[in-house]
Amino acid sequence: MGLRYSSYIECPAAKLEGDNWNSSDTSCLSLYHQASEPRHSQYHIGYHSRHGSDSSTPKFVTYGCRRCRTHLSSSTQIMSKDYRGKTGDAFLMTRVVNVIEGSVETRPMITGDYLVCDILCHWCKSLLGWKYLESERKDQRYKEGKYILEVKTICRCD
Repeated sequence: MGLRYSSYIECPAAKLEGDNWNSSDTSCLSLYHQASEPRHSQYHIGYHSRHGSDSSTPKFVTYGCRRCRTHLSSSTQIMSKDYRGKTGDAFLMTRVVNVIEGSVETRPMITGDYLVCDILCHWCKSLLGWKYLESERKDQRYKEGKYILEVKTICRCD
């Protein structure tokens, strides 16, 4: 197991002082804090110690492959939990790491035809879901470049 990319799923607790995010410190870049797009004002990053946590701050969940527990994404990347995949419930995610994209195909779905590719865990090659590449309907274009992670293929990595 391990991360394929050198970006953290969550910022290490050592980089956080209380509930304040140091926006001038770019040594801790993650999926949530990119140097090109400062998004720290959109999220309230809270420090959660092992001795308890403040109930007013959200606790982020890291999701991983159910088979090998390779980190894939975080709860902050969930756009919607109201999707269905081949195996049941699924999440629409904005960003996913440590995946391999399969071959491109046109797939008919309830909301129209999409150009998609399956996504596989880079470590164990398990099928996790798919990536929307292109939509033929204009009202469904918001899905382009987004990922579907099926709930039965992922686990919480706490």
